[in-house]
Amino acid sequence: MYPRVGRVRGTAARGATWWGRAWVRSFEETVLEPSDLVTARALARSGRLGAVMVLAGTASVVVDPGSPTALMAQVRVERLDEEAWAGFAVEVAREAGYLAALESGELPSALVEHADEAGVELFPGPGDLETACECDAWAQPCLHALALLYQLAWHLDGDPYALLLLRGRTREALLDGVEPATGAGEEADDASRRARQILGIADEAPAGHGLADTAVAAYDEAVSRLLSPAGRAEPSR
Repeated sequence: MYPRVGRVRGTAARGATWWGRAWVRSFEETVLEPSDLVTARALARSGRLGAVMVLAGTASVVVDPGSPTALMAQVRVERLDEEAWAGFAVEVAREAGYLAALESGELPSALVEHADEAGVELFPGPGDLETACECDAWAQPCLHALALLYQLAWHLDGDPYALLLLRGRTREALLDGVEPATGAGEEADDASRRARQILGIADEAPAGHGLADTAVAAYDEAVSRLLSPAGRAEPSR
């Protein structure tokens, strides 16, 4: 679904899932005045925020919609580049359960850890978030933007794909990238299988005296089959 829109009332102030709490940590550490966080959490739970709209790399909300004092707050998130998304797709394809978990509304911590080790940081750092608001606050993030950030944590709790969207990738685009990554992994597995078979045959290579020897001829034929395109498609026995 694109964009992702909705009103969410969270039950946990700082997120109910590990990834929701990780999102909260990504911005709470940048706020200088702790009391602003308390006030922003109260605003996020107050019902004064309208539907949150999440697009690729951005999220926005109207505070006090329909009132004369209505204003819009927005968050911009640094998008990951194509190389990073290709790397993330490889990590998703590495384990069959990763994609199934995402589809069921879970974000496996092992997937995020492996992606991080590969140089793909799914959660934004302090410099990856930029906020804006129509209020007169002299510094950002203001209370309205912070309330939006808290509400985003609740959105992420129920839909980890929203995190990917904030980083610039739709669910559909991710799935399109996972398919070829899965195919590349299968091709590598097939090549490994054939190499093991060739080595196994080599261990039992006959000590004949040329092509006239039927054992040598049979050995050469078996290796040729494994090296041929047709042999690549044969299952191991």
